[in-house]
Amino acid sequence: MIARSLPSLLLLLIPILGVPSASASFYDSEEIQPRIIGGRVSSIKQEKYLVQVTTNTELCGGSLIKPRWVITAAHCVYQQEVDQFKVYGGASDQGGPYATVRTVDYVAIRPDFNRKTLNMDVAALRLTSDMTGSNIETIALASQPVPPRVLVKVSGWGLLTADAAETAKRVHSVMVPVWSRSSCVAAFKGIHRITRSMMCAAKLYQKDSCDGDSGGPLVHRGQLAGIVSFGYGCASSLPGVYTSVPVIREWFLRVVEQHS
Repeated sequence: MIARSLPSLLLLLIPILGVPSASASFYDSEEIQPRIIGGRVSSIKQEKYLVQVTTNTELCGGSLIKPRWVITAAHCVYQQEVDQFKVYGGASDQGGPYATVRTVDYVAIRPDFNRKTLNMDVAALRLTSDMTGSNIETIALASQPVPPRVLVKVSGWGLLTADAAETAKRVHSVMVPVWSRSSCVAAFKGIHRITRSMMCAAKLYQKDSCDGDSGGPLVHRGQLAGIVSFGYGCASSLPGVYTSVPVIREWFLRVVEQHS
């Protein structure tokens, strides 16, 4: 499984532009992984809510929900020091140029997040000041799940092929169909328990998120409906797994209210 970062899971959190991660060995097994595969080069003008959540060695995506609040995957920030993070907004290219950059002064991870199963894989980041500027906008949190077979958009700077050595320099996006819960559970039977906080989306072998896309947005009708979480390989025989925003929405809004 790759948390798109666990052994037997593939996390979508990967080294920035091929820079080795200090925790790389933990995720080396064929497990959870995140990225955009089978998509197209995009522009931040089309995804103004999309931000880059980075440390010196790691890259994840995120979405701007309030001017000072970003939502991302918990596995992207778990056991990381707050002062290590930089959040980039308003830029199509990884790391800029011309990005609006903010640091982080508070991180909240759902108390029931499980780093082995990636249950409730969500975190809230409070920026040190409002993220505003050219090509920067907030996005609303979806309150209802996306129906099966509906196409949704996933965006990020993750791997463009499962065996790529570096993440994408320019943002990419891909349209993928949402799976029914029963199909999602059946696909992972005996492999990974699909909890109520998880949803599946992908076009098998063709279109998927991948390493480096972790924490990024899955968007339906202009609302954030999912957060890139993990996969077993990228564009493989199994769909990508996302945190369902309707499930974690009230928790996130409560954190914002209590800490703003």
